[in-house]
Amino acid sequence: MKTFLIRGVPMAMQQDGWWLNAPPAEPPQGKARRAPGTPWRAGLLVMLLALGDLLVWQVTPGLSLAVFAVAMVIAAAAAAGRMTARRCMVVGAGSLLAFLPLVELVQPLSFAIAVAGGSVLFAVIAGLRPGQVARAALRLWPLGMRQTVQDGADALGRPDASQVPGWIQGVLKRWFVPAFLGGVFVLLLLMANPVADRWLADLTRHEPALPDADRVGFWLCLLPLVWTVLRLPAMRERLGAAPAPARMGPRREGLINPGSTARALILFNAVFAVQTLLDVVYLYGGVGLPDGITYAQYAHRGAYPLVVTGLLAGGFALMTRRWVLGDRVLRVLLLLWVAQNVALVVSSLVRLDLYVGVYGLTHLRLAAGIWMGLTAAGLALIFWQVCAGRNNGWLVLRGGGMAAAVLYLCAFVSFDAMVARYNLSHPVRQDRAYLCALGEAARPVIAGFELAQRRSICPGTHRITSPRDWREWGFRNARARNSLATIQAKALR
Repeated sequence: MKTFLIRGVPMAMQQDGWWLNAPPAEPPQGKARRAPGTPWRAGLLVMLLALGDLLVWQVTPGLSLAVFAVAMVIAAAAAAGRMTARRCMVVGAGSLLAFLPLVELVQPLSFAIAVAGGSVLFAVIAGLRPGQVARAALRLWPLGMRQTVQDGADALGRPDASQVPGWIQGVLKRWFVPAFLGGVFVLLLLMANPVADRWLADLTRHEPALPDADRVGFWLCLLPLVWTVLRLPAMRERLGAAPAPARMGPRREGLINPGSTARALILFNAVFAVQTLLDVVYLYGGVGLPDGITYAQYAHRGAYPLVVTGLLAGGFALMTRRWVLGDRVLRVLLLLWVAQNVALVVSSLVRLDLYVGVYGLTHLRLAAGIWMGLTAAGLALIFWQVCAGRNNGWLVLRGGGMAAAVLYLCAFVSFDAMVARYNLSHPVRQDRAYLCALGEAARPVIAGFELAQRRSICPGTHRITSPRDWREWGFRNARARNSLATIQAKALR
């Protein structure tokens, strides 16, 4: 082969340039990085599927859901690799907060809290920064479904034997010959030993029970959820990716502009002033209502629409903020209108209290009272935001945190018992059908009232279903069973 020399290049460099034509170096023979299909990850998948089948399949939701959720978090942390001590503490404390409502009682609210809290925990385990966690929690399960399909297609789309993963080749090298020859020897020994042959015949006489279609469907639904938490490291970049920047262009004035905002606030203040004046006269002034209208009707007609009015007022205040901050007159008008909204929501609470005082408490009326309180607090935050010149992010963070805290606390409150206790201890119109249809947590309250009054209200309902095993146990139902047993023991004395 003729050597091409470049004039002027020193001989030492010509001799030292041998590496340019050398064959590529082979990779080091160290420990290879684990691929997505390594045995340990597949083993975790099988273990979690089996655990989910044991704890969830055909079991009344109870403590088992919390145990399975904790197992998912532990498996996700094991699959993600090493974590700092601080992150481990955050995951541990977050697991306690997210799954504790499931221990209290499995209900739609506690289940929603567990799903939302678990999504945040998995985003933290994935190693994302605090500012990325909320966005990653929303993306987690859709991206997990895509990752499951992608990994499944990669695992099945290997036409060549050369593409078989290294761990499978290692298993074949170590176990094919021992397993094959061992099977041959077992067959020979069975032919030579009639006792062992009889044992084998007895074992093969029983047909294996195959799982039904519903159970297989449950496994298939559980598989992408489990695989998502095991593949968090592979999804880290996509989970934490920032959204595409919006195209910034000149802002055009639409239907909401400084002129329309000013006219709207003047009109709104005038309309709300009339309603505020009526509430002052009839609710607080002691003036009698017109003929044919009772306080219960007045309270019921205004309780719920005023909540919607407050929510619309909050939305309008957020939409017009950029016009209001630059104009002192608009700012004063907005503050006056928000203050009137707060007063109207407080009036709606007074109306609701009047209505409940006549017709009793129900779940819907109790929920309306909670939402009215949250609406009033949110409007007060908007008032403070405008006064202090805070941005909308400040308001959303505090308003959302307040709503989340209230909903979280509601997961630990037995509203059935609260409704029964109020209706039986206040002079309201008793709806016996509604009272007897309340949940199991209300039965100790009803039984205690019947024992004190020496009369029966809901005969034949003083029994609380006991869990078949620990998987169906719930703390609230356990307390209710103990209270009911105590009351029934007093009645037998």
